[in-house]
Amino acid sequence: MANVKNTNVSMFSKVSSLGARFFEKYVSTKAMNKKLTEINNIGLTEIITATAASATTDFGTLKVGDFVVVIDHTSAGKAQCLPVASAATSPITPAVGNVCLVIAPSN
Repeated sequence: MANVKNTNVSMFSKVSSLGARFFEKYVSTKAMNKKLTEINNIGLTEIITATAASATTDFGTLKVGDFVVVIDHTSAGKAQCLPVASAATSPITPAVGNVCLVIAPSN
């Protein structure tokens, strides 16, 4: 146990740092910027992990006309996609831990 060191760096910072080093080594900045632009152009505005089984708790930024794709983490291959009819309210009530993609329609 003499070699164990304490650190104040969070796990998120460590993972972010490792990811940055990976991309710096294996992907050029130009290629990475191109991929980020492609993602932005399809309208993906948010990725939300549901913290409550509620259509409003995590969805304060939703706008009417956005689409919400809910990926059910408890059932492989199960996903739903519906348009937002009421601002700040998901059209699908997710289970805790479900991943929700918010896609804005293109202009």
